Amino acid sequence: MTSRIAAAVDRALEHRQKDANADVERILDAALVVIEQVAPRSPRINDILTHAGVSNTAFYKYFSGKDDLMLALAERGVARVKSYLIHEISRSADPKDGVSRWIEGLFAQVGNPRLAKIDRVVSTHLGASPDLLVAEEEINRSLRDLLADQIALIDGVPNPAVATEAIYALVMGELRRHVILQTMPEAEKTHELIAFCLRGLVGQEGSDRRGKRAAHSRTRARISK
Repeated sequence: MTSRIAAAVDRALEHRQKDANADVERILDAALVVIEQVAPRSPRINDILTHAGVSNTAFYKYFSGKDDLMLALAERGVARVKSYLIHEISRSADPKDGVSRWIEGLFAQVGNPRLAKIDRVVSTHLGASPDLLVAEEEINRSLRDLLADQIALIDGVPNPAVATEAIYALVMGELRRHVILQTMPEAEKTHELIAFCLRGLVGQEGSDRRGKRAAHSRTRARISK
């Protein structure tokens, strides 16, 4: 194949790739709109396709079914949350404060009524199947890695890997509880959870009080929005 022919093929494939990306984004955007409209019920694929303006054939060209679509929504949601957490963590050079910001950032998502409604429907759907739960956990791994990076930088943590798993399980369990019960996290309780996690990491109750006070302030401001 000559270079000109190869270039022509590349241009055609690039055009198809852009069209495919646009179709997928249109379907995902439509799914979010429909989920908001029908929550707490699970959305129907036909309603999503009607809103997106795409055919059944187009949908199944990109997704194997409803489970695949829900996992894609979860994946896009995690990417958005990860970007937000990276931004928040980058604002502090203190890894203990980074852990605080990681926890605060996750609870801020539950404090957003629209995001909480969408998360509730997606989580309920994924929670109905062990295989989907495993896939969801794999999607969430990048959030856990952000936490692990901060804990690894804290001096005096006996076992960073165990500490990461413990805090991750505690925070994600509390988040899931709020999603299922349709409740909002209280600023004071979120602050207490952060303080508990920090005490467990550094092994002393009175450490970094100024950082805890700052975390308390930020938590109140974010959850009250």
